[in-house]
Amino acid sequence: MLRAGVAVSAHPEALVAAEELARGALADLGRADAALLFATSGYGDELGSLLEAAIAALGTENVVGATAHGVLGAGIEHEGGIGVALLALSGLEVQPFLIPELASEDARIGQEIASRLGGEPRPEDLVILLPDPRAMHPSLLLDGVREALRPACIVGAGAADPISDAPLQWCGLELESGALAGMVLRAPHVPRVGVTQACRPVTDLLTVTRAEGHWIRELDGRPALDVYREVARGPLAADLRRAAAFVLVALPRDDAAPLEPGGYLVRNVSGFAPEQRAFALPEVLGRGARLALVQREPEAARADLKRMLARVGSAAPAFGLYFDCAARGVGLFGVPGLEAAYLQHALGSAPFAGMFGSCEIGPIAGRTELLTYTGVLALVDA
Repeated sequence: MLRAGVAVSAHPEALVAAEELARGALADLGRADAALLFATSGYGDELGSLLEAAIAALGTENVVGATAHGVLGAGIEHEGGIGVALLALSGLEVQPFLIPELASEDARIGQEIASRLGGEPRPEDLVILLPDPRAMHPSLLLDGVREALRPACIVGAGAADPISDAPLQWCGLELESGALAGMVLRAPHVPRVGVTQACRPVTDLLTVTRAEGHWIRELDGRPALDVYREVARGPLAADLRRAAAFVLVALPRDDAAPLEPGGYLVRNVSGFAPEQRAFALPEVLGRGARLALVQREPEAARADLKRMLARVGSAAPAFGLYFDCAARGVGLFGVPGLEAAYLQHALGSAPFAGMFGSCEIGPIAGRTELLTYTGVLALVDA
């Protein structure tokens, strides 16, 4: 029988935190066959000890995870500082993995994961990917995974914090940096997966009429930066570095509803050239490509979170996983624990856990994509 248990701790002593996790997660579970463990980098050199103690208490080395900007579970969020979340599982076939040297293996990773399954990938399989964001080539990684693991559901998040600390990934007692940790859950039913975004479109679709490499020169025949400034308005139009945190670009992926929630990717503006009246994007767009400008705001994010929870259905799952963006949370909503509270209300007594990552992985218009400013929810039914 598929069952799960969850626990969250913010105890500063690693061994005490591990004891709290195991005791809490196993209280109603009894035993664990596998677990997902997410921890902030605040534990520093004690992270290995925490992981070792948790594995010993759980009685299984099928434990996978990564460092995170924050963790959540059981209606609680801990961002920054110290925090660790554990989702323990029993009665479910799993395949954990840790692939080192991600940068040199991107294109082959999908095949390597598929070779460990002992059978063909199924729609019921949930593939969890926890890559080091500094080491991955997103297009190579996701192209390979999509091709090799189709028709499985694929979700995940980039380990954090890639700026102040080296992100870590683990499987069992093995910890690495620059790697990909993950797990395939061979679920009995097709997982329910939802994606929630933090932005709302503030323009219609615009056509790129002139571009050079990453630089967008013209939109609908007008200087691209002029169009951007009109949307930013006021002080933001004068302070482009600040504007870049709020006015972003949507790349449509759903032909039928390109600007509806879940129909587009969100990308940051990566540079400005005021003299050329142009801006740059992380991705290369050619002439004729379509895009829209979107604004990141808490009201839109909260409304879309509620819509997403309604879309995935009200039936209680066996457990849930939530991969959230580090740029959401209290920094976006101004309220600590808001998303965890919404999840708890929607899922009731079903255990769930997750992490705040540096990026997210989930489906947009039916295709696995690298996401930003999103929350990705995966529900597994018994």
